[in-house]
Amino acid sequence: MTLLQQIIAANKAGERRGIYSCCSANEDVLRAVLRQARATDSPALIESTANQVNQFGGYTGMTPADFAAFVLRLAAEEGVDAGRVILGGDHLGPLIWTDLPEDEALARAECLVADCVRAGYTKIHLDTSMRVASDDPEAPFPVAVCAARGARLAAACEQAAAELQRQDPGRATALELPSYVIGSEVPVPGGDVKVGAMGVSDPSDALKTIDAYRAAFASRGLDAAFQRVIALVLEMGVEFHEFTLDEYDRARATALTCALRATPLCIEGHSTDFQSAANLRAMCEDGVAILKVGPAFTFAAREALFALEQIERELLADADGSQSQKLSGFRATLDEVMCAEACYWRAYHSGAEAQQRFARAYSFYDRARYYLSDPRVQAAQNLLLENLSRQSIPLPLLSQYLPQQYEHVRSGKIQNNARELLSDHIEEYIAVYLEATGIIETNK
Repeated sequence: MTLLQQIIAANKAGERRGIYSCCSANEDVLRAVLRQARATDSPALIESTANQVNQFGGYTGMTPADFAAFVLRLAAEEGVDAGRVILGGDHLGPLIWTDLPEDEALARAECLVADCVRAGYTKIHLDTSMRVASDDPEAPFPVAVCAARGARLAAACEQAAAELQRQDPGRATALELPSYVIGSEVPVPGGDVKVGAMGVSDPSDALKTIDAYRAAFASRGLDAAFQRVIALVLEMGVEFHEFTLDEYDRARATALTCALRATPLCIEGHSTDFQSAANLRAMCEDGVAILKVGPAFTFAAREALFALEQIERELLADADGSQSQKLSGFRATLDEVMCAEACYWRAYHSGAEAQQRFARAYSFYDRARYYLSDPRVQAAQNLLLENLSRQSIPLPLLSQYLPQQYEHVRSGKIQNNARELLSDHIEEYIAVYLEATGIIETNK
């Protein structure tokens, strides 16, 4: 079995075993994920979403091959063996081509999933839960349609894998065939803007979904591929909103988790960002063997950068309010770029300008993550880290703005430099997932 299949088998056997999946293309986040994988000798599951990375570049400007090369370069630099890195594709389907008719939208989705397989992605989330332009918006959208479209994409993946084997017969036995995640009840990528608590999937609907996908795969002669379907995405009652969270309620989800325990599949939990350590542990114990997270990690990076900028101002601003050294202006630059290119946050934040400004900085939606790689924001971040690297940060300032890192510096766990402080703060968020999935134990 593959590393991922071993983890899921252990969870299905009743062990508190699982894995978190980092859905991010942010370099600081990915380095932190890889450092934790190295420190704990655990695999790193890293996924790109269809809007982040696709054959046209996505909002990151990367194709699947580009993203794979990027992650593996970072892994090499962080001392993580490539064999411990699991690449995955999230929400792969017609997500970003819903304005096209079915055949055209799915043809593009087929190209995307095939490119992912060719690039070395071995975990594929087949997400066909959205209507396309040729669908009747007033008619029911049955799971059989989702399953048929998902099977079509799986066929494209299988064909791409077979082509790889034919191209390099010597590596054929070493090639890892794709593992699939299915499911039509998928929380909205990036956070749900609807008011009200997220629902919990109906157990009977979940079982019908598995049956529908099994039949759809069989109709295309993909029975062997269906044996590699490892997880079902379901609504678990968890979600993050602008300033509030839907917390995991074990009792509310019991009927669903018990129903899935009786199947070969585990549950893949989306939008687990910002859930407490206790909630994540309970989810893993209840059969949610794959915990998807992304915005929470870039939220952590933003927190650390804001705190470091406060330290920068304290250290470098003169008593009269001037400064002898140019300050980074990180937060102001980030907000200026967000305001100049509002497409990634406008639908998420409403109200007066002051309310929007506050939300752009602090909302759980973390729409700022779309702008952290902007060259202007990167230049401000680099200047911030360079300014702080020229001197040791006084411990009282660390205690004030980054209290956990203050403790880690004092104990010798990390060095007192800005880049380590940034990474360590992100790693705090990661450690919660490692504890929940049984990788590390804490004294809490």
